[in-house]
Amino acid sequence: MKQLARSGVLALYIIIMVLPLCGCGLRNQARELDQLLVVQTMGCDLGGPGLVLSLASVGRSGAPPERLLGSGASVTEALARIRAGTNEEELFCAHLGHLLIGQKAAEEGLGPLLDYVCRSGDLRLSVPLYVLRGAEAQEAVLGTGDGSFGACDALDAVDAELRRRGDGRITTAAALLRDLARYDSALVCAVSLRPSADADRSAEAGASPYTLVPDGYAVLKDGRLCGFLDREQALGVGFLSGNTGLAELVVTDQAGLPVTISLTGGRCSTEPQFDESSALRSLLIHVEADAVVAESAAGGTEPAYLQTMAERALSERIRQVLQLSKQWQADFLGLSGKLDLEPTAFAARWPSLPLTVSVSVRLSGTGDVEGAP
Repeated sequence: MKQLARSGVLALYIIIMVLPLCGCGLRNQARELDQLLVVQTMGCDLGGPGLVLSLASVGRSGAPPERLLGSGASVTEALARIRAGTNEEELFCAHLGHLLIGQKAAEEGLGPLLDYVCRSGDLRLSVPLYVLRGAEAQEAVLGTGDGSFGACDALDAVDAELRRRGDGRITTAAALLRDLARYDSALVCAVSLRPSADADRSAEAGASPYTLVPDGYAVLKDGRLCGFLDREQALGVGFLSGNTGLAELVVTDQAGLPVTISLTGGRCSTEPQFDESSALRSLLIHVEADAVVAESAAGGTEPAYLQTMAERALSERIRQVLQLSKQWQADFLGLSGKLDLEPTAFAARWPSLPLTVSVSVRLSGTGDVEGAP
């Protein structure tokens, strides 16, 4: 898989030199739009000796999105079988907005799919990827939503939420190949199927009462799924990787009542410690976070106490992420790159490397409105 990842990145650079990432597939550019079946979401699952692809198109002229399913020994064969059943309409994948991988397929490995994305003249390397936790991609692509709402819309909503929050980020095929080549591991946005807000109405109408929601990260090592980080742990990833955004911590005040603290930004510094022989001896990690009190059940809680509770909660999430990285022997945070260390040597030292983690939270706007008019 390491050789595959490196050859994939080489193919990536060649394609960047030849075709813009935002370009369309050459075979489809000359076709009339009404002759094309525009695919916006593609799902990938295991199926027998090969794989199963599930496709969702955009709706045209007020019609609901089309949902298609096909299997084959390869991506090419599965797409060919789908094309054969589309009433002579040509599948147009150059505007593919989402690539969704079922959990079992991710566990088996993304090698064949990434190889196809690299070589295809129809798919963009900037297409975002997602791993569906605990389900097959076809369940989401074929079953999410009703006549006017589908998996495409649900994943668009996931994208919008991740762009403003600090507990998740979108990973493209290009970024995944780059990280696998550099660190032999990577993070991909994880999503889950959940009942939709209007599940009762959808059920009465005979439609699927489910939607897709962000659910932390899938961790890939050597191109295969090795585990998940939940959304609380994903918050720790955000601070460790510099991808901070709006996110919430729920702590308790001195009376044991819940207090919601909004994290509005932060910084992370990593400082390696070396011994006399210039070998890595330990790593110091310090995180600073800016925060405000968003909601308090009681109000009037001592700010210093809330600050301490917030530092404990954030520190716990960060330590969990670092511990799982060590346990899985996966540098999905890219620490070797941040420290300008050789990845192979760092990987050998990382599982037993001593860490010192410190967290400080600057809390403002405690929300104490006692005595306010």
